[in-house]
Amino acid sequence: MTDHPASESGHTSAGISAGDWPTVPGYEILDELGRGGMGVVYRAMQVSLKRVVALKLIRDAALASAQDRGRLRIEAEAVARMSHPNIVQIYDVGEIRGLPYLAMELVEGGSLEEHLAGRPLPPTEAAKITRTLALAVEHAHSRHIVHRDLKPANILLQRSEVGSQGSEPKRSEASADLCSLTSDLCPKITDFGLAKRLNSESTGWTQEGAVLGTANYMAPEQAAGKVRDIGPAVDIYALGAILYQLLTGLPPFQGDSWNETLQRVLFDEPMPPARLRDDIPRDLESICLKCLEKQPDRRYARAADLADDLERFLEVKAVSAVPITQFERLKRLAAREGYEVLSQIGRGPRSTVYHALFGPLHQPVALKVFFRGICTREAWEARIQRCADLWITLTHPQIVTIQKAGWWDGAPYLAVEYMPQGSLANMGRERSSETKPLTVSNALRLVEQVAEIVSYLHRQGAVHGNLKPSNVLMAAGGIPRISDFFLTGGLFLGPFFTEDDTTRAQPDNVSGYEYVAPELIRDAGAEPRPFTDIYGLGLILYELLTGRPPFAGLNAREALDNVRLHDPVPPSQLNPQVTPRVEALCLRSLRKNPWHRYQRVYNFINRLQFLQENQEDKNSRGQAHG
Repeated sequence: MTDHPASESGHTSAGISAGDWPTVPGYEILDELGRGGMGVVYRAMQVSLKRVVALKLIRDAALASAQDRGRLRIEAEAVARMSHPNIVQIYDVGEIRGLPYLAMELVEGGSLEEHLAGRPLPPTEAAKITRTLALAVEHAHSRHIVHRDLKPANILLQRSEVGSQGSEPKRSEASADLCSLTSDLCPKITDFGLAKRLNSESTGWTQEGAVLGTANYMAPEQAAGKVRDIGPAVDIYALGAILYQLLTGLPPFQGDSWNETLQRVLFDEPMPPARLRDDIPRDLESICLKCLEKQPDRRYARAADLADDLERFLEVKAVSAVPITQFERLKRLAAREGYEVLSQIGRGPRSTVYHALFGPLHQPVALKVFFRGICTREAWEARIQRCADLWITLTHPQIVTIQKAGWWDGAPYLAVEYMPQGSLANMGRERSSETKPLTVSNALRLVEQVAEIVSYLHRQGAVHGNLKPSNVLMAAGGIPRISDFFLTGGLFLGPFFTEDDTTRAQPDNVSGYEYVAPELIRDAGAEPRPFTDIYGLGLILYELLTGRPPFAGLNAREALDNVRLHDPVPPSQLNPQVTPRVEALCLRSLRKNPWHRYQRVYNFINRLQFLQENQEDKNSRGQAHG
């Protein structure tokens, strides 16, 4: 039941005249306060004690069901078992013409929902209110009562004798976007119509499978209709949802419909409050998110434990709630779609790659998850749509196929085939983590195979645009396969590197910047062209010959400056086995001016094959001489 004695208005509802008010012996009805789907609440004078009360009755006797009557009795019985300053008291219970009524404490400061009006509170004030409510909920639980419908609309604000009588609650002067409760407003929990008695075998009027409550504040087990699993943990979840709204101005889950909200409650992770408001302390966010865990046993065991943690926060002491790691959050999100994330296997300047298993057959996949803020969801979906038709035409067996593209937690992701043999980037790594160069013959042979795949792409009217050793994956038998096309993401989502990208990047997140073609750095909006792939082939050849990239730096800015301004160290200075002709092929592919490189992959391959033949002849002569 949504009606409550919360309204500060003394006006009668539209269309309802005093002559329509019921007669309740011992009470003089003064005006109507509010109506809900089942009940109506009046301001009334209890004649014997000259006390103004809130009188709650079933609204329409003719339409009232046994369930409606039962819930009003449940509320009376539940509140009668409790006595707490932050729970609305019931003074009297009776019947009129066979229908129950309640005489309740009149609370005239409005509801918390009305007071917030979509605005957040200062974090400290939000913590104080939630702690007060948690102590009241602990009292209810100690009396074996679970509320099941805690929400800001069911929290009333009692104005004390001393204070700004008749005035609006004061607003924080610090920000017009924040509201503030004054010390003369005391929160009180009301509306126990959906309460459940824990020491009773009966589930009351709620059948197994029924979903009752308010979707935005409902615990997952409640949203799933698991009535017999409902216990104190659902109230702790609701307290977390209330705290979330106090901090952000919004409940943790909202949908366009009731069913959509339920689905989000069941399957989505709440957006961390600090992403919506950056002044929220991390400890308070951790407390909030602990309450909102999907699994009841991951929440606070008792409302008192939540109150204790909030008190520790207010006293600037260490709290027991542990922040969830980004990896754990990703695992939970991925699990909703059938992925079991096992480990991180790579990281670039704009994405992280994970090894995962998919579906009941545990098919191994690689999940590439881009960083939040890299693009909008609309832009990502437009990019995927743009490449979908082209992708259908690419049937080469050495192109790694994309299995799924999607959106998680404010960021795009790709699921692709997993190659346990790794990539060219770690092909020569020893236990020391150092990369050793390949023999010249092996390097030329591998790059030729990659160039043949690139040539196929160009014949289909496609450009890879993101060639580098880590995007050449090794299949069984040492067969290279290429992945991570420009069209489907990589480093190239929206405009290329901005000033923020180069100054924000940290030394431990440089990987990828040293492989960017100079023309893409000079022009942020440039599209890669065939000569960009020639540059990528040169990068791969250089690293296979020398064991290191041609351009590097301690941070992103230095790496990008080296790409734009400096020539690479000649490969022969790092590997004496590199011949002048092989070196010339490599360095020509890496020229800053794209028009000075090979203009077609065909020319690159012809030169590569010629050098291979010479290298093989040289090796044969060397073996014969030996």
